[in-house]
Amino acid sequence: MAVSVLLGVVAIAHGGAVCNSSNWVNGSSNVIAFSKIQAKSAAICCAACAATEHCDFFTYDSSQDGNECHLKSGQYSKLGPHCTTCITSTGSTSPHPAAPTQIPPTPPLPTPPPAPAPPNSPNILLLFPDQWRYDWDGFPRANQPGLPADMLHVPTTRKVAAAGTRFTMAYVAAPVCAPSRSCLASAREYDAAGVMSNFANDYPVNQTTFYAVLRANGYHTMTTGKDDLTKASQLGSKIGYPGCPDCRDGDGQYHLKELGFSDALRYSGKMDVVDQPNPHEMYGFYLRNHTVSLSQGHNITGWEAHRACMGKASVSECINSTFTPELYEDDFTAINAVTLLQRKPPGVPWFLHVSFPGPHDPFLVTAAMRNAASDGRNWPNATDDPAENTPGGACSLVDAPTGVRNRCNYAAEIENLDRLFQIVLDEVERQGETDKTIVCIASDHGEMLGDHGDVAKSKPWEGSAHVPLMCSGPGIVAGQTVNLPVAQMDMAGTFMDYAGATPAPGMTTHSLRPFLEGKDTTGSSYRKFVSSGLDNFRMVVQNINGSSYKYICCNGKCPNPPSTAPNVSASGFMQMLIDVNADPYDMHDLVPTHPEIVDSLRPLLPPTYAEGCSLT
Repeated sequence: MAVSVLLGVVAIAHGGAVCNSSNWVNGSSNVIAFSKIQAKSAAICCAACAATEHCDFFTYDSSQDGNECHLKSGQYSKLGPHCTTCITSTGSTSPHPAAPTQIPPTPPLPTPPPAPAPPNSPNILLLFPDQWRYDWDGFPRANQPGLPADMLHVPTTRKVAAAGTRFTMAYVAAPVCAPSRSCLASAREYDAAGVMSNFANDYPVNQTTFYAVLRANGYHTMTTGKDDLTKASQLGSKIGYPGCPDCRDGDGQYHLKELGFSDALRYSGKMDVVDQPNPHEMYGFYLRNHTVSLSQGHNITGWEAHRACMGKASVSECINSTFTPELYEDDFTAINAVTLLQRKPPGVPWFLHVSFPGPHDPFLVTAAMRNAASDGRNWPNATDDPAENTPGGACSLVDAPTGVRNRCNYAAEIENLDRLFQIVLDEVERQGETDKTIVCIASDHGEMLGDHGDVAKSKPWEGSAHVPLMCSGPGIVAGQTVNLPVAQMDMAGTFMDYAGATPAPGMTTHSLRPFLEGKDTTGSSYRKFVSSGLDNFRMVVQNINGSSYKYICCNGKCPNPPSTAPNVSASGFMQMLIDVNADPYDMHDLVPTHPEIVDSLRPLLPPTYAEGCSLT
C-alpha cells in the first residue's frame, strides 16, 4: 500500500530550498504546482518539504521508484488552507487541529566556497554520536571478556571498521559535551580551546575552527544535530542573538558563518530541547508542528508528547502513538544529514559533521527500539557498582516508550544509531560518491554506565574519556587496528591534511593520516603523548615499552573515583597511575610500584598540576 503524508505550513524553514521555482510545474485545480524527487522514506520526503520554500504539503508513494516524493504547493482540499501539522497515514487523512506556529525568516542560501579545492580532494563524513563509550562499539577486547562485543547488532559500524582503520585507544581532550567539541573544532587542547565547561560560554568565534579552514580551502562545510558550539546560549536564544539581527528561534543560524559552516541544520539535544516550556530551537519546532494521537481520538502536538516522555509533563501522554520513530531526534538528525547532502552544490568537495544526540542520557527509547534489544541477550553489569544505578542483565519486553537508566536502553540507542549511519551512507552511495569519501565514526566522550557507582561523564576514568574512533575511505588501509593512544581531537588535523589545508596559527592538532595509510605503525611520526582534562583534573596517556599508561593528577579529590583509589594527599592533590591495557576499569593504582613512570609522565602535565602532584 502506498503511504501518503501531508505536510502543511511548517514553522522551521530548513535553510535554502531543495527545489527552486524553476523545478516546479503546473498542477491540478487544488494544487498550484508540484515537483517530484527521489526519497527513501516518507520521513525524508517530509524533511524535503520542510526545507523547500514553495512546499505546502506532499504525498509519498513508494511504488514510484525514483519519484516517490511529490512536493506540492497550494492547498489540500481535505484539510483546507490552514493546516499547520504533519500527518502520516496509510491511505487517507483526516482533519487535525492546527498547532501554534512561530515562523522565523528563511535562512540564507549556503555560503559558496571562496576558492577551488585541490584536485582529487576527498569528501569527508563524520558520524558523531554523543556519549558513546569505547567498549560499547561492538568489538571484542582481550582484556575485557564481559563486554557486549558481538552481542551488539551494529553491522554498519563493523562494515566501516572492516573497510578501514580502527583506533582502540582514542581519548577525548575534555570528557564533556561543549568543551570536547570545542577542542575538536578549534584543533586545540582543553586549556587553550576557550570553553572550560558546558554552560560557561559559547565557543569564542574569533578563534578559527578547522571547519573554517576547510571552507577557506574550497570545501562546502555542513553540520547537523547538536554541535554544542553555542550550548551556553542555546544557539543564541537565551541572549537575544547579539550580532545577528535576522536570527530567530529555531533557525539555527546563530554564528553559523563565524564557526565555519557553509550550510547547517542545527539544534539542541536531549534535555536542552525541553529545558523551556516552549520550543526555542529547530527540533522543538519540528515536534510542535506534528500532531500525534492519544486514545479516543484526542490529539496533541509532538512537542507536548516529547516533553511528557522526557519527564516534563504527564506520563500518560507518552505512549507508542505519540513517541514514534518518525519524531525520534536521532532519526530526525539522519534525515537532516540526507537533506544537506541532497542540496549541496555539485562538483565541490564537501565536509559533513552529523552530531547525533544519542546515546546520551536520558536513555529514552521507543518501544520498538527497546524490544529489539530485549531478545534474550544478557547485557553485562557495571564494574565497582554497589549502587547498581545502571544495571545490565536481560531486558523485558515493553508496550510503551521507556527512559529507564539501564544498559539495555543504552544498547538500544546504539543499535538504532548504527541503522541511521547506514541511511546517511546510502545517500552518499546514491550520489555515486562513496569511492571518494572518507567516513569517520567517533564520539565526544563516553558514559560511565554505573562503573564505580557513577553515571554520565566528566571524569578521567576509561568509561568517560575513552571513545570509539574508526575511519575508512580512499587510501586508508582496510582491516587495520591501531592499539596506540591517539587524540580524538586529531581528527581535525587529519581532515585538514586530507584537504591539503594548513592549520590556522595556534592549532596544536596532529594528523592521523600516517596511521590510516599504513605509513606509521609505531607512532614515530605522531605526538608522544595524549592529554585530557576538565575542571579539577588533568591527565596524560603515553605508550611506554608496549604498555599504555594513564597518569591522572587532581587538584583535590578526583571526581567519583574508583573504590580502590588513594586518598587526597596532605598537599591537597591526588594522583593515580593506570596501566590501561591491563586495567581497563582504573582499579589498580600503580603510583607506589612504578615511581619511575610517574616521574616521566608528571612533567607532561600543565605546570600547576605537575607541581601540585610532585608534592604528594
